[in-house]
Amino acid sequence: MRIERFLLNRRGEEGGGLSGRPEEEKGIVPPVAHGLRYMSVTYYTVDKPAPLRGADVSDAIVELMTITRWEGLDYLVLDTPPGISDATLDMIRLTKVVGFLLVTTPLRVAFGTVKKLLTLLQELGVPVVGVVENMLMKPSTSIRSRIEDLGAPYLGAIGFDPGLEDALGDIERLMKTNFPKNLAEIASSLER
Repeated sequence: MRIERFLLNRRGEEGGGLSGRPEEEKGIVPPVAHGLRYMSVTYYTVDKPAPLRGADVSDAIVELMTITRWEGLDYLVLDTPPGISDATLDMIRLTKVVGFLLVTTPLRVAFGTVKKLLTLLQELGVPVVGVVENMLMKPSTSIRSRIEDLGAPYLGAIGFDPGLEDALGDIERLMKTNFPKNLAEIASSLER
């Protein structure tokens, strides 16, 4: 429980417009943001660095997964660092993965990292829901064709929108960006 003590000792003030504090009796009941339950190591560290690496990252993931009381969920989304990290390998090893949703940008370096992870997942027989291209600056089929050549579904693209960052946390402004439209198109491709 040393990671839990570290995280609990580092907890700071709430920020970012998020409501609620986790209740810690008989497990952590996650706070809610816009109707979605969430949990993150960053909730405890706020904007302070979390000097976790290797086994400490794995311990933190395991503890957050086991002590968080999610109740009935439609979906559980786990956001892991890019590439083949300890966090990603732990998700493969420790959870019953329904499917990986991979995100890449049009940059060759980013796609190279996603390609390695996609290849590993395919070799291990881990389901891949598909790949989303993020921050697309101009129309291109380059990433789409590479993904399809690797035998994975290309789910769509989220175009680069310079107003998106300023709209984060403000739903009305966010809904005026291209992000919701792009996301709706990707969601409809998932339904098919």
